[in-house]
Amino acid sequence: MTGDRFPGQTRSGRWIAALALLYGLLALGSLLLAAQPGQVATLWFANAAGTVALMALPARQRPWMLAALGLANLLANVALHMPTQGLGAPVWLAAAAFVPGNCAEMALAAWLLARAGVAAADLKQPGRLAHLLTVGALVPTLLSALAGAALVANDEPNAFARVWITWFTGSLVGTVTVLPLALSIWLQGWPNLRAELAQPWHQGLLLLTMALTLLAATTLPQPLVIIAAALGLLGATTSFAITAVGTLLTAVLTGLLIESGVLILPPSAAWWGDSLYFGAVLATLLPGVFLSATVDSRRDAMSQLSASEARLRSLYTQTPAMLHSLDTRGRIINVSRQWLLTMGFAEHEVLGRPATDFLTAESGSYASRLIDVELFEPGRVDVSELKMVNANGDILDVLVSAIWESDAQGKPVRRLAVVQDVTEKKKLAARSHFAEHDALTGLPNRVLLNDRLERSCALQGRQGRHGGIFALVFLDLDHFKSINDTHGHDAGDLLLKTVAHRLQGALRASDTVCRLGGDEFVLLLQDLDGVQDVHKLVPKVLDQVAQPCRLGEGADAPVVNVGCSMGVAIFPDHGRNPQSLLLHADQAMYAAKRSGRNRFVIYQPAELSVTP
Repeated sequence: MTGDRFPGQTRSGRWIAALALLYGLLALGSLLLAAQPGQVATLWFANAAGTVALMALPARQRPWMLAALGLANLLANVALHMPTQGLGAPVWLAAAAFVPGNCAEMALAAWLLARAGVAAADLKQPGRLAHLLTVGALVPTLLSALAGAALVANDEPNAFARVWITWFTGSLVGTVTVLPLALSIWLQGWPNLRAELAQPWHQGLLLLTMALTLLAATTLPQPLVIIAAALGLLGATTSFAITAVGTLLTAVLTGLLIESGVLILPPSAAWWGDSLYFGAVLATLLPGVFLSATVDSRRDAMSQLSASEARLRSLYTQTPAMLHSLDTRGRIINVSRQWLLTMGFAEHEVLGRPATDFLTAESGSYASRLIDVELFEPGRVDVSELKMVNANGDILDVLVSAIWESDAQGKPVRRLAVVQDVTEKKKLAARSHFAEHDALTGLPNRVLLNDRLERSCALQGRQGRHGGIFALVFLDLDHFKSINDTHGHDAGDLLLKTVAHRLQGALRASDTVCRLGGDEFVLLLQDLDGVQDVHKLVPKVLDQVAQPCRLGEGADAPVVNVGCSMGVAIFPDHGRNPQSLLLHADQAMYAAKRSGRNRFVIYQPAELSVTP
């Protein structure tokens, strides 16, 4: 990449000088932090900054940048040696021995990173970040340490191995610490980092991280775990750039504590012993950066999801229909403006709440079961009749058509529903229905009874003596008034509904059960072969009605026994029109009442036949 983060860099060498000065300061700081004259720095922070400086400049300026970095490295080493050894030729030669290895490391790292391609999005992808640290830190430091050890090591036993491992671990820790921050500044700009550092919340967390590092190092025998946890907290709660700053500060503070003797390296006689401890330091510093990359990646994903939801919400707003979307737990994640207008709610009162909150209890229970079942059938479209409750408490009848939307693996992610308000249509249908049906029991009323009775009389009358017969049964409950008076009208209504259900269960599909009003019912028994069929069907009705009836849901609800008196009129013997049949069945029923109740009577013109 030809970085354009440094204005004017193509017009003068000012940026080369500025970046070389920054590199020199980092090099001198690393040397002062943990090295004695003539030795390799145990933590080397400068090369990562030099690597990014090379990448940020145009290709034609990189040789000049590399030369400036080499000069800065030389001067930093000379400045460290000068107070004790002066400026003689040996000092310059000793300092020059460190330059080739460091310059080779920066040049190789810049080349490898350029080949890998570096973008701002890489800092928010843990896998991609690990690749960049491998090619930009691990590989270059591993190779440069070999070159540096060849030039710096003396003739002492194990000197080459000791210099190599010290160079490698020190440079690796320093580069891994600085490279994420340097890349962040280059790719996202210094103003972005400056703005984040200006936030009191970020400043407080950085200070907390440093305080925990210092406290753990001075009070605990194994402080690295606490330091890693502090960096993890920083990574989980801030941005990648702030976490990179905190990681660098922690590394510098750790180096100071080691140099000052507060953190004591474990004793080891092996030439590689100290490097193991710095490997643990590296393992302490890395998790926070990777956690931050993961968190930033999740934040970006959520941002993209929010943008997608915003587009969907805009589409909903423009759609003149009641729409809502549910997540897999049945919570509303989007609604249309028409939905809000119809229901009378504001958007903030709806989003995030379960859809069942806006349904009646019965509809909510049904809808919950429906969602659980359909969770495993994402492609299925369902149409359901439900009852919703608007902001005023009014109940709306709605027709819901819904489908599950799935991800690439076929897993349901959200449910899109179209809601149609059919309240007025239901009211019109109800008016039509209740014009012919009883409101309490749902049975046909007198209007529908007369219609069916007239049809039956007309049909059987046209067939003459070759036609079949049918029976009209007038039924009245015995002692119903006393039950109403004792247990209340609600109990009486429950008894009437129970009797209606029992009557429907006792008869055939071709028969009709009607309620005239109060405790009076009429049965229309069709397709009879003779009077013997009446003697089979009517006793069944008597037995069903006489069963004990519990007037409520609880165990303490009263149980009553109720019988009925029934009068039977048979077409055509007892009448050829509805009026005659109704009259004669009514007369027969009253005869059953007078005869002792809980029985039926078949109408006879001269003498009524009573059957107990």
